[in-house]
Amino acid sequence: MPPSRILDSHIHLWPSTATTSTDHGWMTDPSHLLVKRHGISDYQAVTASSPAGSVLSGFIYVETDRYLPSKAPDISSDASEEEAEERLRKWAKAPLQELEFLRRIVEDCPQEGDGFEKGEGEKMKGAVVWAPFNVSTSTFEVYLRVAEKVAGPRLWEKIVGFRYLLQGKAEGEAKSLVSNDDWIENISNLGRGRGGKGWAFDVGVDIHRDGTNPLGAVGEMILKVREREAQDGSRWQPVRFVLNHLCKHVLTTDFPTEPAKAWLDAVSKSGPDQNVFMKLSGAFNEFEEGTPSSTADIVKSLIPITSKVLDAFGDRVMFGSDWPVCNVGGPAGEKGNWGLWAESVESLLEEAHVAEEKREQIWWKAGSKAYSVQL
Repeated sequence: MPPSRILDSHIHLWPSTATTSTDHGWMTDPSHLLVKRHGISDYQAVTASSPAGSVLSGFIYVETDRYLPSKAPDISSDASEEEAEERLRKWAKAPLQELEFLRRIVEDCPQEGDGFEKGEGEKMKGAVVWAPFNVSTSTFEVYLRVAEKVAGPRLWEKIVGFRYLLQGKAEGEAKSLVSNDDWIENISNLGRGRGGKGWAFDVGVDIHRDGTNPLGAVGEMILKVREREAQDGSRWQPVRFVLNHLCKHVLTTDFPTEPAKAWLDAVSKSGPDQNVFMKLSGAFNEFEEGTPSSTADIVKSLIPITSKVLDAFGDRVMFGSDWPVCNVGGPAGEKGNWGLWAESVESLLEEAHVAEEKREQIWWKAGSKAYSVQL
């Protein structure tokens, strides 16, 4: 039976005015299929062509790794708040422009090239945006104030979490970042956001390309955050951590995919924490030999991985499409990959004998809980 509704917990959007390497540092090849506008109108055209699209109630926007000129802003420890704000605005120009784009969506004020029509912004139930967790706590607080000004009250209310990608870092860099005292403090303070609802933190690690050390470091970080919360007397909401894309576990068409031991250990340790969630997303880009074209073959490869995730996280597993990035490795073309992934997830749940109520958790309830949004 199809779900009563769907919350797509992971999509990306950008206007045609943000398709150069000074907008996104990773947009270096103008011919790449992602280097063009991807707006809500484009997303809705794709989802409308799938049976699952008929019950799509909304989506969560996730930041798109906008360009930064350096790893950290040049702000001295004795800088005034005004000077710090000015330097942050200059350094984080592209991420702040991302907020301006999202503000236009929420305020229903499309500009040419934005890729949405009036009224379409209602589908965006929340936004996970970027923030510089690697800076000092004082600088981080200044950035949040700048971001709130740029976002305006309507978008700021829709911001449900933050992400700072930990994938693609140099050897040891991710561990160094997440073990830093300022990082731990900045993450821990997310629990006081949104008027007491708390902000989530999306975790983007890539064990396929970066190995499992960053994932292990994330597990240690979560424990440190929990210790900090306990020291504070739980005055705020526990920070909710959302692991993206099954942590990008490598997949193979040599059925079945054998779960990596370090990944299994990390999943087993994180699973009991009721404020750690996992996204069932991103799989199309992790097949070493190319993504199979049939749903049956996709399911055969994924079932050992997803079964472990379902066992560990229970009702804290959520559907996400990773649109339009799913088109990079997806075998069904730009018009068909969203629908193929939705169909594959439904088949996975059938293969795993997931009860109907638990399927509702995966399709929309877990995402609603993690991000504190209503459908």
